[in-house]
Amino acid sequence: MSILLLDGEDPVDFERIVEELTSKYVPCGVDQEDCVLTMAKCLWRKQRYQRFLCVRITGARFNPRHEGYDRFHALSAFLQLLAKITTEDELERALHLIDAPSAHHLRDRCPRAKFKTAKGRSKAIRAELLAMLATGALGLSAPCEELRMMMAGAVLTDDVLARELDLERECDAMFDRALDRLIKLKAAERSITLEERSRFHRAKAPRARAK
Repeated sequence: MSILLLDGEDPVDFERIVEELTSKYVPCGVDQEDCVLTMAKCLWRKQRYQRFLCVRITGARFNPRHEGYDRFHALSAFLQLLAKITTEDELERALHLIDAPSAHHLRDRCPRAKFKTAKGRSKAIRAELLAMLATGALGLSAPCEELRMMMAGAVLTDDVLARELDLERECDAMFDRALDRLIKLKAAERSITLEERSRFHRAKAPRARAK
């Protein structure tokens, strides 16, 4: 049993859903297994959409051109990135990833001409940034809960939430149809088995009387 997986998705997670549904509904034959696979895909797609939303929110938090930009956490991540930088080109590319006021402040306090190496400048920028985070310079502080909700709201618009509800309904309806088909297939299988047993007993009765 398989499904088209995207980069970053673990096939083991999908197989786990299939295994749990298989254990619960015990499909017999390719037709019943297909029903279970459809049900698993419905659950997977709902979970996948939630992951998409999380990725969108995370992307917005670190994108200075987005309304959901979280300056405090973006600069905290930038701080970790500085430890891995070894060249001026890498450092300049990294500075372009943060908001313009912060980048301008760091360039002004740690100008390129003042340092012989990129590592030395990176270390100085890191020290300046640590001071900014510690003292709240340039109004820098961790966002409160209400502000975090506003940032998330910049991503989770009414249209996005409406699409989420539509997807939930579509997946639930498809799941129910697959489950209903599975139940009917199982019922038909039981009916055929009973009919075969009945024919066997009817065929056996004349032979017993002949003896």
